[in-house]
Amino acid sequence: MKKENNPKNIKFTILSEKQNVELIGLSINKLCSYSGLNEKACYDIELCTVEAINNCIEHAYRNQSDRKIEVNLNLYTNKVAIEVIDLGFFHENFKPVANDFDTKNIEYVPEGGMGLQLIFQIMDVIDYKRVNQSNILTMEKIFP
Repeated sequence: MKKENNPKNIKFTILSEKQNVELIGLSINKLCSYSGLNEKACYDIELCTVEAINNCIEHAYRNQSDRKIEVNLNLYTNKVAIEVIDLGFFHENFKPVANDFDTKNIEYVPEGGMGLQLIFQIMDVIDYKRVNQSNILTMEKIFP
């Protein structure tokens, strides 16, 4: 796969407040749309970004509303790469928890705890690491 030298990129920095999550989601969606991605791909990328930010707020920052979250969006010709960076608690076991529920019965699907499962199902590349004091979640969606 040819690596593109000059992706289109933008950096967002927000405080860990729930009302900021929707703004980032809408922004990500529109920027992906601007790049020519179809509506479903834009929505999927928005959903994963929102889930990742919500995880930062709820788990890394334990719902503290005055902490910074950085979101970097890189748009390539063949993929979208997103980094979500926080300075909160680091989760060493970063993978979806197996939920035991009947997927055919919507009434029993849990409301919470599905974010990581969605991210791992939708995105093609996922990396989570700690560099110095920063937690960095990198997600990529590759397009043919």
